[in-house]
Amino acid sequence: MATSTMLQDRRQRNLVILGGVTLLMVLLAVVAVYQRAASLAPQFEPRALFPGIAGQLSGLSEIEVTSKTGTLHIRPMDGRWVVVERDNYPADPQQIRVAGEGLRDLQIIEAKTSRADWLNYLGLGAPPAGDATQMKLTAGGTVLADVLIGQTQGTPDALGRTAMYVRKPDENQSWLARGYLVPKSGVADWLDKTAVVIARDRVKGAVVDPAEGPTYTLSRDSKEQQDFKMLDLPRGRELSFEGSPDGVAGSIVGFVYQDVAKADTINFMNAPQTVFNTFDGLNITVRVATRGTERWATISAQATNPMVQGEADMINARNNGWAYRIDDMKANQIVATRETLLRPMDG
Repeated sequence: MATSTMLQDRRQRNLVILGGVTLLMVLLAVVAVYQRAASLAPQFEPRALFPGIAGQLSGLSEIEVTSKTGTLHIRPMDGRWVVVERDNYPADPQQIRVAGEGLRDLQIIEAKTSRADWLNYLGLGAPPAGDATQMKLTAGGTVLADVLIGQTQGTPDALGRTAMYVRKPDENQSWLARGYLVPKSGVADWLDKTAVVIARDRVKGAVVDPAEGPTYTLSRDSKEQQDFKMLDLPRGRELSFEGSPDGVAGSIVGFVYQDVAKADTINFMNAPQTVFNTFDGLNITVRVATRGTERWATISAQATNPMVQGEADMINARNNGWAYRIDDMKANQIVATRETLLRPMDG
């Protein structure tokens, strides 16, 4: 009887122990599932950095951009956007649109440091001392968005969105944000680049009057002819290669520049020039002058065919009174000396 009672007590004790172990295992499993769920759950819900500005962009009245290089103000004037610091030269309307939509769609996706002494490591030091680019959008007297943009992180995602560090100027809290915004701090980024747009197949030739050496003429007979010829090739001389005139005659194509200034601030007296002519009767004169170490160009047009008079008037209206800073390579192409296109003389 005593032995039977002892066996029964031992069996009950084992069942209690087994039940406890089972309960412990269940509790551990619950904890593990909870921890896994917590690790997989989003820690931060992405949200717009500037919620609600979409409906206000139609009233945009100024974009202010500040960086180490200075501050630019882009404002509407007489029905077009202009860059105030460049004597109200026309701004690129595409860049205006991209800036507004970029800030509208910018989303913060992760909180980063709020330590002031760490912000420089993310490129978020305020300009002009810091490396950040500050963009501020204003509608009337209301600031729609004001943000410091620092370094980018990684490569664009499948939708073309870039991750970047941002913060608001009056806050130390930084964020990793994602969007299509590309900060533009250089003046060239905001200028309207359509000073003159000529397709290569329109270019018939050019008359070049360089700073040194004789004037010479380049031409081709048809649009289908790939290479230009030098009509006044000196006797006994050859082109350095068959296509050597092409860079000069085609240098009006893809005309780009880095800055603008009032033309009367630069001395264009006796400046070398090239007159480009098209198959349909448009002549475009580009004069190139030097100011210090910089090369500057002016652009004017003349129609020899009434059908392109409107185009000539438009080019003159856009470029009258303006000079454009161009790089040395482009300047040297436009007013290249004849000798640079020829094979060196023997001996």
